[in-house]
Parts: sequence; structure tokens; C-alpha cells
Amino acid sequence: MNSKQILNILFAGVVFLASFPAGAQLSAAAQSASAAAVPVFDVGGTLFEMSANVAGANLILNGASDSTMLSARATAVGMYLTDRRNTPEAAMALKGAKRMRLVALRDIQSKDLASVLLDRIRNNSTPEETISNMSQIGALGRIFGTRAKLLKGDVVTIDWIPQGQNTVFKINDQEIGNPIPGEGFYPLMMKVWLGPKVRETTRNNLLGIGVAK
Repeated sequence: MNSKQILNILFAGVVFLASFPAGAQLSAAAQSASAAAVPVFDVGGTLFEMSANVAGANLILNGASDSTMLSARATAVGMYLTDRRNTPEAAMALKGAKRMRLVALRDIQSKDLASVLLDRIRNNSTPEETISNMSQIGALGRIFGTRAKLLKGDVVTIDWIPQGQNTVFKINDQEIGNPIPGEGFYPLMMKVWLGPKVRETTRNNLLGIGVAK
């Protein structure tokens, strides 16, 4: 059995685990704060604040875009960094806290979300990267297996916390699952939207070199 076959078996197993929800769905976030009070960036009606605080670090919105899933417009995503970067390599290499913020534009089954995330990691990473992060990839599948689905308007944040070298997932500001350790894992998450096989418009918008539509 070659390395490609081993990786395919690994990802299939993680998607299988993610298809078993354990817990109630979270209701869609209802944010009523005045948009006039906080500078925001509009992506097709979905608003992203221009800054965020992660682990005590002040981050800026590097870019935002809509993102497709199963050939449909499913989420809007924003990338927050400590300083602006306009290439995937520079964004991933940048030190300090980071955040990927996803807003569900429709109801999304967790198994579908997990499948898309894992497929994009597999398609945009080297075999060496995926093999060295096998336990983290397995943990990712289990995290989204704790919810049956995301509801329209739900907000997912994926934060890199440099102090503990952990990736932390939250839905509507409530932490889900355990933090995933390892400095090498967060770049794989970023490649879900910045990788070479991602839609160019999405990647460019997040890098601030395109116009979000």
C-alpha cells in the first residue's frame, strides 16, 4: 500500500467519525450591535469587523470573501492577522495570533463541512504535512462531529494561540472540542482557503488583492 492510499484511508475514516453528532445544535447568533459604532467590511451582506482581539493580540482584517461548498455559496470567511500579508506563504509564516472567521450563509450539515475541510487539506498540502499532522487531522473531524449542523448565521472562529501552540475552535463564541496542539497544524487550516487548489477569487480576496463580491 503506497502513501497516497494510506492518506485516502485516513481521511475517509475522519469523515466517517464526523458523521456522528453528539450534542444539540447551537442556534444562529443574533448580533444587534450597531454597525455604525464599529468599522466593518461587507461581503455580500455579511459584515466583518475590521479588527479582532485574539489571546490579547490586536489583529486586523487582512481580507474577506465568500466561499463555496459542494458547488454552492455556503460561507463567508475572513482572515485576521497581526499585520497585512498578500501572499499565502507570507500569511502562514507570520508570527503571532491568527483567526479565520466563517459565517454560515445557509444551514450546513457538519459531516459536509468536515468533508470539505478535510478534502481541501488533503488537496492543498504535501503528503509529508498531512502524515506529520495525522492526530490533529483526526481531532478536526471529531470537533465538527459534536454538532449535527451549522445553522444559517452561525459563526465559526478558528484561532491560532501562540502562547500554548494550540488551534482553538468556537461556534458563536462557545469553544467546541479540545484545543488542537501543534504549530504545523494551523497552516494546514489556512490552506483550506489559501491553498493552490482553492478558488482564485477566494484566495485573492483574503489576501487583500481582489475585490470581495
